[in-house]
Amino acid sequence: MHIAIVRTEFIASRGGAERYAVNLAQSWLSMGHRITVVCAKHDEHDSHGMEVVRVSRPGLLGPYKHSWFASRAGRAARDSGADAVLCLARSWPGDVLRLGDGLHKPWMAMRYPDLASRKRALFNPRHSQLLKLERDLFLPGRFVQYVANSELVKRQVVHMYGVEPSRVSVIPNGVDVQRFNLRARAGAERLRARHGIEPEAVLVLFSGMDFRRKGLLEAVRGFVQLAEQWPARKLHFACVGRGDPQEAKRELGKRVEHSTFLEPTDAIEEWYGAAQLFALPTMHDPSANAITEALACGTPVLTSQENGARQHVVEGVNGFTLRNRTDAREFAARAIALLGQPRSPSVIAEASPLISLGVNAARMLEVLQRAAGSRDHRTGTKRGFKFTAQQQDQWHRTSGRSARLRLLRGWLWESGASVPLHELARRLDA
Repeated sequence: MHIAIVRTEFIASRGGAERYAVNLAQSWLSMGHRITVVCAKHDEHDSHGMEVVRVSRPGLLGPYKHSWFASRAGRAARDSGADAVLCLARSWPGDVLRLGDGLHKPWMAMRYPDLASRKRALFNPRHSQLLKLERDLFLPGRFVQYVANSELVKRQVVHMYGVEPSRVSVIPNGVDVQRFNLRARAGAERLRARHGIEPEAVLVLFSGMDFRRKGLLEAVRGFVQLAEQWPARKLHFACVGRGDPQEAKRELGKRVEHSTFLEPTDAIEEWYGAAQLFALPTMHDPSANAITEALACGTPVLTSQENGARQHVVEGVNGFTLRNRTDAREFAARAIALLGQPRSPSVIAEASPLISLGVNAARMLEVLQRAAGSRDHRTGTKRGFKFTAQQQDQWHRTSGRSARLRLLRGWLWESGASVPLHELARRLDA
């Protein structure tokens, strides 16, 4: 099967989403599929054995570069002659769009919680352009199927953009089980000695590349509260990632002496294995890989309701979901509940069924093949749309703007035709 994969940057070292794209493509390539990568930048090693189609994404366009890339990359993927097109970035058209980067609209709601600040933020063309681009992704005819990596993202797509629930499949992120497993705990003593962490100290770990969004400050404040409520125990806080840690260090410096701040490491599994608790009170995350990786290493987790990876948390067994990520007292109480009576690493790792990278790739391929097959047998390959007599009769018997819009959306999704809703309504009312 010839598969075209769209990703802005096809470079595994750039981040989790890019690493996912490379791993998925390499997995399918090893299965004998022909892979064409459509991207703005790529790494020769990562794309070895694949065909690469470069699409410009000029930085000079500023916030408009996203839309520039979106339509051009989709057309390039379609023109490659691929049997199926998978978009892993904001681009169209295609057979399947995987929403691994999450949605900008709910992120805006979290970042700017009051309406006035949200309206002011829309004067920033970056936000307005991303929201417009996001709306375009869910127009009828853009994709046959969508894939979310969490139930959280599926609910957002259905409720915010009116996508039919049957068109959104949930496939959780896969875990590299060769790297993230209970064997990561074997080197805990050596790692602690190397970084001056006392053997008997309870190590609370935070890891992320965007400290503000991932919730470093909230994790630190919760840790400080934990130290106050649990004075009899030695505690150590560790942060592994890239960002500005100064505010967090000031918070810790007030009452906590023992902390470690490190740049990103290629051996993060060693830190998961050495920690007694992993904390990620993120502001918004479609499904943080760090949660599933920590659980696979047998480390309990604390995360927020805004993290789609909460679906892997079995409350009180392998972690807790914080009702209020900014509540330091709740953080401390939940941490004590986990640390006071710790469960064995094997119980934590097995509490929630995690899937491997291979299983994720197989499920993605199944959805893509089904979507491509559906496209081949649909009239949606045409731009036009013809109403049946039954549909016309149903339209005239339906009253109310919302009800009529639901009818039109349903018919368009079923046909796959690329026709504006207002044009269809005009024809029906003519």
